[in-house]
Amino acid sequence: MNAPQSLFSHELLQATEAQALKNLQARVVAALSVDLPPHALLYQTEDTVPYECDGLTAYRQRPLLVALPESEAQVQAVLRSCHALGVPVVARGAGTGLSGGAMPNPGGVTLSLAKFN
Repeated sequence: MNAPQSLFSHELLQATEAQALKNLQARVVAALSVDLPPHALLYQTEDTVPYECDGLTAYRQRPLLVALPESEAQVQAVLRSCHALGVPVVARGAGTGLSGGAMPNPGGVTLSLAKFN
C-alpha cells in the first residue's frame, strides 16, 4: 500500500507544476509574439478567465493563454508554433456551445476564431 504524501510534498509538487506552467507560458508567448501583435495574446489571469468555459459553465479550466488571430496566416502561425512546442490547441468560436467542445487545456492555447466571419 502506498504511504500518504505529506502536505509539504503535495505543496512542493503544486509549486513545481505551477512554475513549469509559467515557464511553458513564457516560451509559448515568445514564440507566438513573432507572428501576432501584443493585443492578440491574452495570458494574464484576468484576461483568460472569460475563456475558461463555453456555454456549459459546469466545468471550468483556464487556458495557458488565448490567441486572437486576425488572419488565416496568423492562425497557421499559431498552429505551427504550438505544434513545434508540443502544446495542445483548442479552437473556440463564440463560446456559446453547450457541449464543452471549447473546454481549454490548462497547458494549452485556446485559439479564438471569434474575429472571423
